[in-house]
Amino acid sequence: MNNKRFFATLLVGALFGASVLLAVRGHDLDLLYLRLAECRDTCSQLAEDKQKLEQELSHAEKQRVRHVKKLVVTVQDAPDEFIKLKVQKLVKTELNYLVDKDLALLESQPDLIRRLLDERTLELSATQKITLDVTDVFIGETTTIFLTAKQAQETLKGLERDSLP
Repeated sequence: MNNKRFFATLLVGALFGASVLLAVRGHDLDLLYLRLAECRDTCSQLAEDKQKLEQELSHAEKQRVRHVKKLVVTVQDAPDEFIKLKVQKLVKTELNYLVDKDLALLESQPDLIRRLLDERTLELSATQKITLDVTDVFIGETTTIFLTAKQAQETLKGLERDSLP
């Protein structure tokens, strides 16, 4: 009878332990299943969002007109830093009308800026004239213009005349 009681207690203990283990692990499995379902829902939602964004992007690219957003003027060679700053300011002011214009204008006529600025003489003061030479122009939404600024020949001749006794 002692053996029967031992086996019965062992069997009841094993069943009780298995049921507790099943309850704990079952709860963990339920949580994992719920998390998997959430991940699948999120994945499908993200796939739909991606598809909508790709459609909007392709639609926007078809209709998008690129504009000149910014002009950057770089004076590489100037007699001094003050002249460099004045030339940058004057050129930006002169070409400011190109900002927010269709980029196709510059792309169809890439030498437009060069024709506007190359060998142009700017009068900075009554005695100071500067001649511009365009070295490079990079056309894009940020259009970059590289210039050199030299003393104009009239200014140099005038200074030489003023210095003669």
